[in-house]
Amino acid sequence: MAGGTGLRTVEVSNQYKQSYGTGCLIAPGLVLTSRHVALPGGSSVVAVRDTASATFTEAAVVWQSTELDAVLLKADRTLVGAGMGVVRWGELVCDYPGRRPVCSMTGFPKAMRRRTSTTSEQYVDDLKTVEGTIAPHTGSRSQLYGLEVDGAVPTEVRNWQGLSGAGVFCNGVLIGLARLVDRQWDRCLMVLPLSHLLAADGFTHAVAAHTGMTPRLQPADLRQLLDNAPDPTLSSTHLLDPRSQVTDLTGVSEVVHQIVQWCKGTDRIDVAAVTGLGGTGKSRLVTEVLHRLTKTPGDQRPWSGGFLADNPTHTDYQVFAAARYPLLLAVDLAEARLPQIRDLMAALAGSHDGAAVRVLLLARGHDTWWPALRRHLRTRNVGPVGQAFTLTPDDALNGHSSEDIYVEAKAAFARRIRLLQQAGHGDDTWPDSVVADAPRLYGAGIEHAARQPVIYHHIAALADVLAHANPEFALKDHPMEVLLANEVEYVRRIAEARLPEGTVDDKLIRTLVTTQFLAGARTAQDGRAAVRASFDVHHRGYGITAPPEARQLAALDDILTAAYPATDGAHWGAVGEPLATAWLAEVETDSGEEFIETLLQHDSLATEQRHQTLSIIARTAQEQPGLAAGAHRAVAADPERLLPLAAQTVTAELGTDHARQWLAGLRHAVADRAAAPDSDPDTYQWASSLISEVQERTAADRDDLEELLGASLTQENDATDQPAPGTGPVASSAGSHPVLVKPEMGWLTQIVVIWLGLCHLVLVAAVPSAVALATSIGDDGWVMWIFVPMNVFMHLTVASVFGDRQVRRFPPMWIAPLFAIGLSTLSGLMLDQRWPAGWLPPWLLCPPLFAFGLTALTYTWRILFGQVQDTRRSATAEG
Repeated sequence: MAGGTGLRTVEVSNQYKQSYGTGCLIAPGLVLTSRHVALPGGSSVVAVRDTASATFTEAAVVWQSTELDAVLLKADRTLVGAGMGVVRWGELVCDYPGRRPVCSMTGFPKAMRRRTSTTSEQYVDDLKTVEGTIAPHTGSRSQLYGLEVDGAVPTEVRNWQGLSGAGVFCNGVLIGLARLVDRQWDRCLMVLPLSHLLAADGFTHAVAAHTGMTPRLQPADLRQLLDNAPDPTLSSTHLLDPRSQVTDLTGVSEVVHQIVQWCKGTDRIDVAAVTGLGGTGKSRLVTEVLHRLTKTPGDQRPWSGGFLADNPTHTDYQVFAAARYPLLLAVDLAEARLPQIRDLMAALAGSHDGAAVRVLLLARGHDTWWPALRRHLRTRNVGPVGQAFTLTPDDALNGHSSEDIYVEAKAAFARRIRLLQQAGHGDDTWPDSVVADAPRLYGAGIEHAARQPVIYHHIAALADVLAHANPEFALKDHPMEVLLANEVEYVRRIAEARLPEGTVDDKLIRTLVTTQFLAGARTAQDGRAAVRASFDVHHRGYGITAPPEARQLAALDDILTAAYPATDGAHWGAVGEPLATAWLAEVETDSGEEFIETLLQHDSLATEQRHQTLSIIARTAQEQPGLAAGAHRAVAADPERLLPLAAQTVTAELGTDHARQWLAGLRHAVADRAAAPDSDPDTYQWASSLISEVQERTAADRDDLEELLGASLTQENDATDQPAPGTGPVASSAGSHPVLVKPEMGWLTQIVVIWLGLCHLVLVAAVPSAVALATSIGDDGWVMWIFVPMNVFMHLTVASVFGDRQVRRFPPMWIAPLFAIGLSTLSGLMLDQRWPAGWLPPWLLCPPLFAFGLTALTYTWRILFGQVQDTRRSATAEG
């Protein structure tokens, strides 16, 4: 992937010194180029022009280095690169030929200079994109990248002139600056790695001052496998995201030191767990460890790494085994990603000829999944796998008081918000400026507050900063409400730019963002499903209405994608915790405790989206138990589809105590639902048995739950979007029969069906009655009168059995309808023989006539006495 280098390409000119070349847009108005191209100084003026502008704009120097031959220029952001996002910075860390990415640069080489017309003496400098690959070892001793160009090249070296200063991109990440052409190799361009710039004095400070974010290197060639840091925005999510590194890491110095020492061990591969409650700083801890490892002093090789993506673009994890630098990989929410962890470690253990790899598994607890995973990894000879680090709320307060953390966080938030505003984020709606000494509205008395996770101190500090800048926020009673109000404002700005004026519905947007967080979307199809489900759930209770327009749903999808872009290979990202948790609680309360229940049962969601929703609710319910009730009711209402999935989720991802509580609540919900008049006894007997079996195995700490629940639950069934009910001895009964129930139909259709059913009932009574009337009593006519009620009873029995009850796959049960139709057809044949009148239809039409009538009678029974929901798909999924 080239990464759209043309959009970031600018022309750089110094007419006084007759210099011309290429530059790269770092952010709106901020240009990085070679110093020998710009030649700043003296009375000369450096001018820049992006590809969308007709005229040059004067630019000022904000940083330069003669040694590195680089300069950073600042121009009017509204004239140069308006609307452009901040570039991502990276480096190449692996040498894996099978996955070597395409690198590209776009510039204005002399060979692309063209006449404006055949007779004109004026010339235009045209764009040229050069693509190729970089083998990291090429040029490594001179500390340069060697870009081996694909395709045609100029015949003379001087025709490359003008390309100097162009940005070199890999997977959309800026990795270097075009430096020079190697005269000995006609297809090799030498590139200055960005790591030299970030190590230079003043460069990162200059970039942060104009973009609102300190540049940090990421492995560009591993981007498809790692979760990237979010783009800087004036949202509460960005400000609280640990990867944004707004606040300094406090305390935990001893834990950081222990992890750093563990990373520097002698083993080629090793895995360790880091556990702690939400908000204790596990993710922030990883960023700090990576920062220390990448700043290794002396001649030691620096480290690289990041967070493993939950939705990687590909799963060729052997790329990690070819790393030139030691790698630290972190897996967040590890308890919910065990299959991915096993795949990763299998790839590393199978073939490893690169540098050392360390894998940190972040989770809230490790009493269930970690011992089993450790045994699994040891059987495959994956390192010692003996370390486990624990973070407690007190660790972050080690050496720091609550007051210190609050004050330092408030200053950090104010500084980052000012930088974001200077970089063009936000608008002018806030009446007051952002200050670090904002009045203590939500942080009052924090020095005497009980010891709690550091995230709560950060929330109070950020709320005070925001409430001072926008007094409307100060009307909120709780600091989290202030952060949510700022988040609503952020999303509303994006929605107003994409929806017709006056049509933005804050409550709908809030529901959409909550669904986005719960269900996620790996693909665009998943995104459409989540938007449709959210739209329907938000408008529930208003009866059957016209479906929303496709353009409306597409616009809502676009809003979510723009507000929370994906940081990995997924369709979109999501609002961050703990904001999402608070938002979920609000939406659930406003919906009358029906949002979670209705969302989980929506037919649009894929199996993986239901799994993620259950997983998030199960974790969230540990702190807000009320949220579990909606999930319990949803599972109880549709046990064949949701119960095995829910049981697998809670037993795999929750600690033993929380799993028992969750299963106990689920058992009560299933029992309540089983007592309803329209519930099926067989289904709920199976559900109760399955929950009891799971509870027993959980209490005994047995590791065969996966066999009981069925491994196929983690795979999506494209045909029916239903998981298999299970392969274990208890679960198998649930999928062994179809459930025939009343369909949903309009009142007019119901009247027609009932009328047809009653007509059929009259017909099956009238035909044998006519035969009996045509037969004298002496000719056994009395036997035919007995046949009349028997025929009616047979049809009513078939209609009741197939219209109201679960029918097991037992052949005699399916013979009954054929027997009833055959019996009626026989009476029609006898009538045809006794009354061969021309107006009567031939008896050969009796079978289809009685079959149609019996179907109408069956549906009539369903309408009057049957169940409500169609669950036939469970049988389809099993097949």
